[in-house]
Amino acid sequence: MASLDTLAPGASGHHHENSLSLKLHPKATDGTPFTHVLLDWNPAGHEPAGVYDKPHFDFHFYTIAETDRLAIPVYEQDSLKFKNLPPQGYMPPTYIPLPGGVPLMGSHWLDVTTPEINGQPFTQTFLFGSYNGKVAFYEPMITRKFVEGNAGFERAVPQPTKYQKAGWYPTKMRIAKQDGATNIILEGFVQRQAS
Repeated sequence: MASLDTLAPGASGHHHENSLSLKLHPKATDGTPFTHVLLDWNPAGHEPAGVYDKPHFDFHFYTIAETDRLAIPVYEQDSLKFKNLPPQGYMPPTYIPLPGGVPLMGSHWLDVTTPEINGQPFTQTFLFGSYNGKVAFYEPMITRKFVEGNAGFERAVPQPTKYQKAGWYPTKMRIAKQDGATNIILEGFVQRQAS
C-alpha cells in the first residue's frame, strides 16, 4: 500500500498520462475473452461531476486487441463507431450507454441501479465498454479510499444474456491483500457459448 502514496496528483477527466497497459499471462488469455488490462489512476476523478469525481482507479479488462484499442480516436473524429452499439443482450439488462466516448478506450456503459447514481456516494462500481458494435471491456472502478479500507471485498460481476465470443467469463470480482500487495481479481469463471 505504500506505493499508493507515490501516485501523482492531476486534473480531472480521462487523461492517459496515468495509464498503464498490462500484458496478461498466457494462461489468463487462454480460453477467456481478455487480451490485456489497462490500469488508470484518476487522481481528481472524471465526469460526471458529483458522481465519479473522487480519486479512483479504473481497471479495464479488454476483450479487443490492444492495437484495436490504441486506434480508437476522439469521439468527434468518428462518432459513428462509438454510436454503433452491440445488439441487445450483449450488455447486462440494467446497463445503458453513456453519451460520447473516450479515445483509446471506447464507450462506457453504466448500471442504472448502481448506488452512486441513486443518491449514494461512489465507492466501487462495475462498468462495461463497447466500440464499433463489439463489447470492448469489463471495468471494475474503485475509489482509492475503498481500496485502502477493504481487504476482503467481493461482488458479483453483472452478466449479459448473450456473448459475442465463446470462452470463460467471470462471475465475481474481489479485492485481496497479501504481503503488501493489493490485487483486483476477476474469478468464478463459467464457460459461455457465442450467441
